[in-house]
Amino acid sequence: MELKAQAKVNLGLNVRFQRPDGYHELDGVMARLALHDTLTLTPQPEGITLAVVGAELAADASNLAYRAAQTYLTAIGESRGVHLHLTKRIPIAAGLGGGSSDAAAVLRGLSRLYPAEVNLMGLAATLGADVPFFVANLPAARAQGIGEQLAPLKLPALHLVLVNPGIAVSAKEAYASVRALAPTVDIPDLLASLAAEPSYQNSLQAGVVAAYPLIAEGLAALRLQGLRGVLLSGSGATCFGLAHSAAHAQAVAERLSARYPRWWVCATYSC
Repeated sequence: MELKAQAKVNLGLNVRFQRPDGYHELDGVMARLALHDTLTLTPQPEGITLAVVGAELAADASNLAYRAAQTYLTAIGESRGVHLHLTKRIPIAAGLGGGSSDAAAVLRGLSRLYPAEVNLMGLAATLGADVPFFVANLPAARAQGIGEQLAPLKLPALHLVLVNPGIAVSAKEAYASVRALAPTVDIPDLLASLAAEPSYQNSLQAGVVAAYPLIAEGLAALRLQGLRGVLLSGSGATCFGLAHSAAHAQAVAERLSARYPRWWVCATYSC
């Protein structure tokens, strides 16, 4: 069974406050992208094995996809196992939800390989804040709580340019550097701005940019290309901007790739 594990961007992300359990209450908008990893799941008599191509990642329980398989099989009491083959295209620790999406694809795939009465969203929430969004398989949603409270949203088609200057930023580090707790995201204003001049907010951006000044160069490069709504996605280090069309996004991506050959640059779209 082959599944896509799609990336996401945060069109707005407010960190509201830190809860007694250490997690942060969030309020934001996530949009799913065409950019994706690919996961192939093959049943096997026992155990979990994982092969990764396209990135240097551990193939053990430190990998979130592996851990998702463990979580599901243990929850349903399944003695059979699975082989996972993961092809990575989404950068690691980049604020695009790659690891979370891989984990969600494993949960969705195993629920088809080994069907059982189990709360898939509940399992997803134990694995990470972004995993429920990907398990829900929504094009876009408002995410609240620690990311598990999802309200589907309808967004217009978005064409984006993503840039990452080659920096890996851990979510733990990004949340530790939050400069100020922001107010709740205004969903009507955000949606209305998509057709005009977006002005997005990410509570994590100031702290992450202060720690990694090169990210500020990425944001500036996108603005200089005339893109709209330029913002850090999630905990970064990937930044994005909205183009007017697929052709515009591709042209900007080509110019940025030529100017910054060491950066990861991608033209993609919401879907």
